[in-house]
Amino acid sequence: MAENEKRLTRGTDWLGLLSFGFFLIIIGAIWMATPNLTENVRDFLGDFHLQNVTENIVFPAPEHQYDHLEVYTAAMQFCLIFGAFQILILVLRLALHESLNKTAETLSGITFWFSAGFFLYMLASKTIGWFGFLSGLIISVGLMIIISSVVKLLR
Repeated sequence: MAENEKRLTRGTDWLGLLSFGFFLIIIGAIWMATPNLTENVRDFLGDFHLQNVTENIVFPAPEHQYDHLEVYTAAMQFCLIFGAFQILILVLRLALHESLNKTAETLSGITFWFSAGFFLYMLASKTIGWFGFLSGLIISVGLMIIISSVVKLLR
């Protein structure tokens, strides 16, 4: 019992804090590097309306989904940069012999960020529509859960 408490109260997750700090830096850097991003995000959020997916199912979607390519591109850049940074965090977690749960969490995060970036790329290049992108996010979450579970099973 005391050993379990020691493991749970091991200390601060410094790599998690480093990751959160980098998260904020990327948001700020992309916001500064992308001209008129504030106005573009405001226009994107104001463009949402309810759209029928099927006869009885309604989801919010941008009315002019391809008028917001700058927002999609900025989000894609964020996902890809943060995913690449998570690879560095994974290497550090492995080098520092961190817990399997933290390692699995980081590996599943890499999977999510890169797959979300891929689906944002497809949306920005007009390969898929808004609902295709939402389906891609659902796929990304599913992949994230599978990767985490497989890593934890292989201990």
